[in-house]
Amino acid sequence: MPHTRFTLLCFAALGALAAACGQPQAQEAQAAREHATVALRRSIDDTPSVQASVAAPDDTVAAPPSGAGTTGFVAEGTRRKPQRAAQAARPVQPAGRVRPEPKLNRRAFDDTINAVTARSSQLRAARLQAWGDTPVEPTEPFDPLGIRAGSFLLKPWFESGIGYDTNPLAANTNPKPSLYQQFASGLSAQSDWSRHALAADIRGSYTQYDTVSGNNRPEVDAILRGRIDVSDRTRYALEGHFQLTTESAGNPDAPTDVVRPPPIVTTGGSVGFAHRWNRLDVAAAAGLDHVVYENGELLNGETLDRSDRNYDQPSVRLRTGYELRPGVTPFVAAEFDSREFANEIDSSGYQRASTGMEIRAGTSFELSRLLTGEASLGWIARNYVDPRLADISGLLVDASLVWVASGLTTVRFTAVTTINETSFEDTTGVLERILALRIDHAFRRWLIGTIRLGWEFDDYGQSGRRDNRFVVGAQASVKLARELWLTGEVRQETLDSNEPVNDYTANIMMVGLRLQR
Repeated sequence: MPHTRFTLLCFAALGALAAACGQPQAQEAQAAREHATVALRRSIDDTPSVQASVAAPDDTVAAPPSGAGTTGFVAEGTRRKPQRAAQAARPVQPAGRVRPEPKLNRRAFDDTINAVTARSSQLRAARLQAWGDTPVEPTEPFDPLGIRAGSFLLKPWFESGIGYDTNPLAANTNPKPSLYQQFASGLSAQSDWSRHALAADIRGSYTQYDTVSGNNRPEVDAILRGRIDVSDRTRYALEGHFQLTTESAGNPDAPTDVVRPPPIVTTGGSVGFAHRWNRLDVAAAAGLDHVVYENGELLNGETLDRSDRNYDQPSVRLRTGYELRPGVTPFVAAEFDSREFANEIDSSGYQRASTGMEIRAGTSFELSRLLTGEASLGWIARNYVDPRLADISGLLVDASLVWVASGLTTVRFTAVTTINETSFEDTTGVLERILALRIDHAFRRWLIGTIRLGWEFDDYGQSGRRDNRFVVGAQASVKLARELWLTGEVRQETLDSNEPVNDYTANIMMVGLRLQR
């Protein structure tokens, strides 16, 4: 109850402050209008012809008699031409008046609210860019046109590919190569309403190996976003997301004696609010994620219980930015969350409940459309309830930049820092850092070449394990038509650990076909 009264008092104080600030501006506007009225009366003669010229829309009338005022008229040879009454009554700018409020940068405003509500989906997208299959970027004249469905534009697509992996199980010795097939499909939908917005992005894939069926993996990622425009400067945003994935081979947490990799299901959402005062953007969001580690089927027919890894993660995110100039908006952002496990004590006897914090400062870029995105530095930390588990903290580096080096070449840079859960031995968690560089070059409008470099560093805390993961890849995309693209990719994935028994190298080749509308 005291918190409610305090909030109401704060809003009342803000309202009184806004009214007090608006009263002098109203008085100033009234004085300006009176001054303009007097000037208008002095500028015209009382003859019927001049009075008619002020009231009529036609400007071709005789000049006023000699000696009449000239305010509100412009010279035209030996004749004078009266301006329209609306132009003559323009308020005079008093000395020292505050400059008018700058025009709203809608793109920057949208970026602000998207950044505060879509943090988890941005992290997934960054990891996909570094380690997943390289997405093909649309280019004119091969952009998909989509399908119009009422006030929505739908863009469905389907991909099918065949590949070869020299080490799909990420084995240190005696790797077992295998052919594989990958099927993927998705749908994006975007409203084109004059106010408010609703967008959806749904994609899923299935990878099937010929000789190592125990490594078959499904993937699903779905995001639904909505925006409510209360006014030009006040917006609400809502997001819901669903993700189904598995722990990849080579991950210390991935079980090795199961029939197939057990899935991990994440469901959640967030509600956000953003408002702009002049050049100042303020946004806040509250979110909740529910993470479930499904049980696995062991090779001996028994069930692997992983329920002790299930947890809920409520979070609060804040972000404030000030637009110094169009396209440059420095900001500060903070996120606070807690992870509350379904089982208070896990199978190893530890309490893994924890609280997390991220604080960072940076700036967004939109410089002549040549450099867009944002970059920030800060600090990330996670504190655990169990005193036997060491806390984790470190430098936070985040970036998502796109540089249009020329009309043919585009460079993308991504940096991500996160702290993820792990069941590896007695380790508290894993601090992950990801850096990714991607270069796209158009040899022709229908032929796009891509080079991809990625690095990930995994720090497993007090266990002493440190892993460096590298990916180097190249891709060619042949766009036969808007609806049909061909792709080919080769890449090498390497794990270099301070425990050499975990090292591995995998060479992957794939050709695919993409259908879209």
